[in-house]
Amino acid sequence: MSQVKTLVIAQLKSALGYLPAGFAYAAGITCFALVLYTIWKFGLRRKTGRLFWWRLLVGFFFSAYIYCVLQLTILSREPGNYGGIDWRFLVRWNENDSQKAFLLANIIMFIPFGVLFPMFGKVVAHILISLPVAMACSICIEALQLKYQLGFCQLDDVAANSVGFLIGFLVFLMLRDICLFALMICRCFQGSGQAKHLSEN
Repeated sequence: MSQVKTLVIAQLKSALGYLPAGFAYAAGITCFALVLYTIWKFGLRRKTGRLFWWRLLVGFFFSAYIYCVLQLTILSREPGNYGGIDWRFLVRWNENDSQKAFLLANIIMFIPFGVLFPMFGKVVAHILISLPVAMACSICIEALQLKYQLGFCQLDDVAANSVGFLIGFLVFLMLRDICLFALMICRCFQGSGQAKHLSEN
């Protein structure tokens, strides 16, 4: 397993190498969103709430993440001798350490998707909506790899990506519960402070 760990870490380092360019790409998208926001608010005299700024922040990190994923899986690859669809399930796990590392890397790759995507709002925070979206994105990656001969189109990759998303979604739920609990505690302290102030008066 030490060899598998080494290979996974190497793949993660390769993915993180795209992060600076991803941040630049995300900054461009964020600036474009701010221009639209300015037109919306001042040109059309419309109001936007605090939720807009939260979604803008999430969108920045999500855009950088998507850039890294696309570079790792499609944009940085050269066409090769790939073909067909591998419908086997978890067979590669028993082949060699390299295949095990690829499966684990595919799981890790979609964990940020599960954390960030549900943060956009209540609609996509539902598992029955966000999970199909994540699976559809994974299938699109595999389809592009198949069409342009950029990698093997494998059922295992979609399954691994889905598992990674579910892990990330659980992290999102834990973070949301922690935030709600912290907010409840703050409100309790504020309520007790106001009650004490009223009693003193």
